[in-house]
Amino acid sequence: MGKYIARISVDNEFASERLSELGGYSMALLDKLPEECAAERVMYRFSFASFILTARTKAECESLLRKAWAEVHESEAGIRSVYISELAEDDDDEINEVVKTIYNNTYGADEYISLITELGSTIPLLAQHNALDVMRKRNYLIAADGGCGFSTLFISLGDYLHKKRIYPEEQYDSRTYYIEMTLGEEDKDGCASPDDVLDTLRGDSDSNQYNIIGLDISYFLDGRKYDQLRTFLRRLEPYQDSYVFAFRIPFLEKKVLDEVAGILSDMMLLKVVQIPPLHDCVLMETVWNIMSDRGFTPDVSIFDLVREKIYREKMDGRFYGFKTAVKIAQEIILQKSAFVAGLEYKGEEAESDTVSAADLEGFLDKLKNKATGYDALAELIGMEEITNRVREIVAQVKVSLKNEKLDRPCIHMRFTGAPGTGKTTVARIIGQILREEGVLRKGGFFEYGARDLVAEYEGQTAVKTASICRDAYGSVLFIDEAYALDEGKYNGSNFGKEALATLVAEMENHRDDMLVVMAGYTEEMDSLMKVNPGLRSRMPYLLEFKSYTKQQLFEIFMQMVKKHFEYEPELEEQAKGYFLSLSDGYVESKEFANARFSRNLYERTWSKGALRCSLAGKTDIILTRDDFVSASSEKEFSEKIDSVKRLGFGKQ
Repeated sequence: MGKYIARISVDNEFASERLSELGGYSMALLDKLPEECAAERVMYRFSFASFILTARTKAECESLLRKAWAEVHESEAGIRSVYISELAEDDDDEINEVVKTIYNNTYGADEYISLITELGSTIPLLAQHNALDVMRKRNYLIAADGGCGFSTLFISLGDYLHKKRIYPEEQYDSRTYYIEMTLGEEDKDGCASPDDVLDTLRGDSDSNQYNIIGLDISYFLDGRKYDQLRTFLRRLEPYQDSYVFAFRIPFLEKKVLDEVAGILSDMMLLKVVQIPPLHDCVLMETVWNIMSDRGFTPDVSIFDLVREKIYREKMDGRFYGFKTAVKIAQEIILQKSAFVAGLEYKGEEAESDTVSAADLEGFLDKLKNKATGYDALAELIGMEEITNRVREIVAQVKVSLKNEKLDRPCIHMRFTGAPGTGKTTVARIIGQILREEGVLRKGGFFEYGARDLVAEYEGQTAVKTASICRDAYGSVLFIDEAYALDEGKYNGSNFGKEALATLVAEMENHRDDMLVVMAGYTEEMDSLMKVNPGLRSRMPYLLEFKSYTKQQLFEIFMQMVKKHFEYEPELEEQAKGYFLSLSDGYVESKEFANARFSRNLYERTWSKGALRCSLAGKTDIILTRDDFVSASSEKEFSEKIDSVKRLGFGKQ
């Protein structure tokens, strides 16, 4: 009988549906394993669970686990993969600890777990044939986006290879170091030139040697610098007998990944490991893990808050993978600690370990909208026609859902109009309405500019666009200035059209579970529809946003003032006169910012009031006519009116 560690990874969909079970599926599995297995669950999270058990062979171990799973879930559906490694008889064996760490603490990287499992079987066989030099000659290409754990993985790999003693025995004590370098332009911060890399290798001493060298070679993908890559690899040849190299590139579509892998494999033994973009389950369990490691127990009541926070972090197109997940966990820990400290200050008892939603009051308050979607839409000024159109669309979709004879209409939309006319706000509210009406599962809102869909390197754009769409399943994906995807080229390439083609495919494949809204100027959006006929048929709904009148701009300004501040009556009179005196030419120009203009003036006005009150030692802000005059007299506002004298600006 042998002793094994086994890891079962589950499908993301399976895990997403069972978040509230806190990995309970793995405990149910444990109960179905035979007693003679002496099985114990050593780690569980949402997307995987690991066990230590005894069996005659790896095959028997996997068979027992799959049989137990089928008894619990009535089939093997839900299992993504099963990995098994044999453990040394000595529980204190150092390689045992490395394998356990990798199996128990690696998130979102199944192919890396597969690699470690493979190495555990092949390295002993190579050692028997005195052929460990072959393993030393194999290098690795890890395709992983930034923030997806490349540094952690390649360091872990180097440590594993070192502990498996692939280097000569006399080098064991010295092979404990690693180095990571990013190839790039010499004058770019943090980048190393090929000469820098070679100088580093030449400077490596016998008493202080690297067990693995991590090299980010994404630079060579920009403009397909493949000849430069080949030259660099030839310069590395003298060192390939001495070092294992782990090369990093972004997660790419298969065609381009195969091209890069082909260049490397022409010159060296190579193993490719792909790390896909991180699924929400992986991010959630990372937050869970960070909190658990620090002695906190997350309650199921915080799941919705954490998920919403992850969505919000992604919505601006700037997301940093594991780093963002760690930041979210740290924010929760700080807020929980502040909550407990506040109770203790009052002399009240507090549960210091368990973190519940009640402990995180205010964590997402700024992001919540307590009004219904239609109520929020009704509050918008000048949106009567838009509101009626939205009601028509929702009514049509609801009728089609209830009538099996009708096809569910495609709900993707085009928003046309000048900047600042409320397109983004309305799209966000529509997501809320469609969630409330049961049309969209989540009703979240993801906002991107057209350029956010375009990646830096060939083969990366389709993956990036698909990943953005995946995040928006069940929600609204809002793309501003969408026509830019079809205008010219990005970085001398057709990446924009590649993003558009991927987007169109996603719109068709997920027409029932995602609302894509493309927004922009009327003429440019019309042009986009003409050059891409397939888009028009997939986006049947057109909402035209008219520019605001001067009166409506004034009402928008006062709506913000009334919502947040007390004010003197003279301010309202002064503001109305100002807005009505804006020049027609400016208000009707293409660059006019509409409601953003009102918001900018509002923010400048209360900024003036805040400064005035601060200098006077007052804490309560009451906005005055003079605050408005001071703000509107600044150049960006004062030169937009027809007659300064008539309004009396600058009078004291």
